Amino acid sequence: MWRAFFVTLILALTPHAILSAKTRKVEVLYEWKQVVYGFATEEDRQDAIDNDNLVPENATPIDVAVDYHSKKGKRVFTTTPRFTTGIPYTLALVTDKTEENGPVLLPYPDYSWHNSNGSNCEKITSVYRVAITECNQMILVDTGVIDDVQHCPPQLLVFDLNTDTLSHRYVFDPSIYIDVASLFITPIAIVNDPPPKGSCSKVKVYVADVNFHGLVIYDSELDAAWRIENRFMYPDPDYGLFSIADEKFFLMDGIFGLASDGEQLYFHPLSTIYEYAVPLSVINNRTIFEEDVEAVPLAFRRVGERSSPCAAQAMDSQNNLYFVTFNPIKLTRWSPKKPYTPKNELDIPADPQLIEFVSGMKVHKNKAGIEELWMTSNRFQKISRDTLDFNEVNFRLLRRPLDDIQKVSSSNNSHRESGSSSNKSHSESGSSSDESSSESGSSSDESQSESGSSSDESHSD
Repeated sequence: MWRAFFVTLILALTPHAILSAKTRKVEVLYEWKQVVYGFATEEDRQDAIDNDNLVPENATPIDVAVDYHSKKGKRVFTTTPRFTTGIPYTLALVTDKTEENGPVLLPYPDYSWHNSNGSNCEKITSVYRVAITECNQMILVDTGVIDDVQHCPPQLLVFDLNTDTLSHRYVFDPSIYIDVASLFITPIAIVNDPPPKGSCSKVKVYVADVNFHGLVIYDSELDAAWRIENRFMYPDPDYGLFSIADEKFFLMDGIFGLASDGEQLYFHPLSTIYEYAVPLSVINNRTIFEEDVEAVPLAFRRVGERSSPCAAQAMDSQNNLYFVTFNPIKLTRWSPKKPYTPKNELDIPADPQLIEFVSGMKVHKNKAGIEELWMTSNRFQKISRDTLDFNEVNFRLLRRPLDDIQKVSSSNNSHRESGSSSNKSHSESGSSSDESSSESGSSSDESQSESGSSSDESHSD
């Protein structure tokens, strides 16, 4: 009892708190030396072989999403984008069957959705990440790109997870993207009329265009999309050289990670150490950006600085923002009650070898009502340098329950923040007052995020 009290007290008083080693561990639920593609029938497998479309060593898992279905049980999904040929399907269900190289995947919803390889734009061409909503929907954005060839226009697909059938399709207008130059990699969805009272008809999807440095918003009520661009969406050339687990590589990726607390959209390019935010009330207003995609530039602001770059990020219901930094490799969260600075990164114990490059991250609530952090780790630094060894474990799907962190966070807030009037200023943005000047035109302290960035960025994930 006294020990638990002492740990809580230390966490409440220490500015750069590190969670106790007694907290929950990051669990490895699935791992692969090499992706294992399964098929519902032998005919499907033979079709993939005949079309030179079954080359497992070409596959890289990028994302993870979980459906805790009331009737179908827990289903775990992953994506393997078609960076190149040899990928028989790009969206998969992870099965409990395991072979020598790892768990067997199965195509979702079935192989017929994937076997056109870009020749049929009503099928799925290539998917980087997906979003699952509280409405039993899976939302995916199909890039339409295989091996740097724009086979089809990007499209947004909504699958009903109750029936595993397509419920809606939206094909993006050419004004929203640039062939090949654009790459839609990260969707997050916000349901404004959730169950049980809502009808799930008011959904907005926010999509990162990593290569052409923009943000796309889709509104289900309007069945329309619009594009937004801002200098903070560009990569910073000062952070284009990455060092991960003693391997270095260059990558100039723009806007990458997205998260939201329901009032602000948080985002960052891959090649930067900064986190930015913009009010949803601004970017949800289509008319503002109809004439100028770079409208209201001062609504976008810098809210934080990391100790090093990171890829994916996710936010829980308490507005804690989770991410994995590259150098050093560590699982970290920012509390919305503190300034977003490196000294306030709250480290979560995790074996660095398990999280060398976390490309996909989600917070899902399980059947017990506990929020869980799910991650895809894929050692991208080795993929980039062509040093991947298929005799080693290279890809992992990880899980970390968050209830202990959230309890500590709540306890910290009650001890540290009670009676403080300043904490209310963080509820929207998670930023501190010392960063509030960025809307008022003080842009000189921001990194020159668009300078030097060009169309030669490689689109890793």
